[in-house]
Amino acid sequence: MPDFYQHARLPTLHHLADSDLVAREAELAEWSKEKPIVLLLPALQSEFKKTALPRMLREISGVSYVSEVVLTVNHASSAQIDKARAQVASLLGDKPFTLLWNDGPALQAIHRKLEAQGLPAFRHGKGSNIWMGVAHLKARGEPLTVASHDTDILSYERGMLWRLCYPVAHPDMPYQFAKGYYGRVGERLYGRMTRLMIFPLIQAFISVTGRSPLLDHLEGFRYPLSGEFCADLNAISEVAMPSGWGLEVCLLSEMFRTLRAEKMCQVDLGFNFEHRHRTVSNTPASEAASEGLIDSAIEVSRTLAKHLMRGKDDTSALLEAVQKRYAELANQWVPRYQHDALLNGLRYDVEDEQNAVLVFSEALRRAFADGNTEHAMQCIERPASGPLIEQDVSLREALVAAGIR
Repeated sequence: MPDFYQHARLPTLHHLADSDLVAREAELAEWSKEKPIVLLLPALQSEFKKTALPRMLREISGVSYVSEVVLTVNHASSAQIDKARAQVASLLGDKPFTLLWNDGPALQAIHRKLEAQGLPAFRHGKGSNIWMGVAHLKARGEPLTVASHDTDILSYERGMLWRLCYPVAHPDMPYQFAKGYYGRVGERLYGRMTRLMIFPLIQAFISVTGRSPLLDHLEGFRYPLSGEFCADLNAISEVAMPSGWGLEVCLLSEMFRTLRAEKMCQVDLGFNFEHRHRTVSNTPASEAASEGLIDSAIEVSRTLAKHLMRGKDDTSALLEAVQKRYAELANQWVPRYQHDALLNGLRYDVEDEQNAVLVFSEALRRAFADGNTEHAMQCIERPASGPLIEQDVSLREALVAAGIR
């Protein structure tokens, strides 16, 4: 039976039936005449050499309702950007596109200008790419709908994209922000950071600090760390963004701050997305840092703590209690997933899952710095781009000119 569970606060749009792809895309093409839909793709330069991104661009080339693709790229040289531009042009065909070269002289000059105004220094990361992409689109001064998703989706198909855009583009739906969710199951359960860190960590905060509107909001999301969203440009340009791994948690918290509940939803994009997986299997916590797993967990947990602890006193004691409660809850959740796997005939390594909890516990210890509140709350976010652009004509002009077409 299809799942039609509704969270009390957050509208959830389910995948209850197979829809007519041609009909749905035709509707979006009609609605997007008044407010064009732009697809914003954050990418490392290395993604152009892999399988997923080129395949995705070929798929997107035939999507009529996407008026433009904006790729915001980092860790690239001038020669690599030239090669990427030629590759994108070949893959997208007649579809308009813009490249934003975050390492290039034009955008680096903008970063230096922002730093001179007291904004946080530029750091490489997905969050920086998304921030710059939103800023560039906002600087154009056009009413737009912005969709964004990760560029490592091996199982990508265009049905996912129309579902992501539909709630925000539909004239009879009130949504200005839609968060995508999906299954992460193959021969085993994936999505460990969501399953074994974020879900029990949110419950740990509820247990220690009590319920709050923000915690209720975050608890309602089926996949808080998914990279897929669609938003009205004005809405997304009103939120702050960190540079790295904390982006998704920050977006959900910032949207809670800036939008009414009825303006947000989550939408089911389909079953079993195949992303790049990082391996934890029996990796000691001290070694997991070399794979970036602990670094990403630290950033995510710090971002969550920053938003949940805002305005609270004695945060060091609260964070220490949350850290302890997390370990208890996460270990209670391992058998739940084991039973899920048994019911569905999936491979499940209990030791691997328990070790992942140890890795995440170590990440929390480092993130919360043994109760050192100042260190735990050190989660640097760049302020919303919208107000900055509206106040600075030269910044607006520089952002528009930075796009490579």
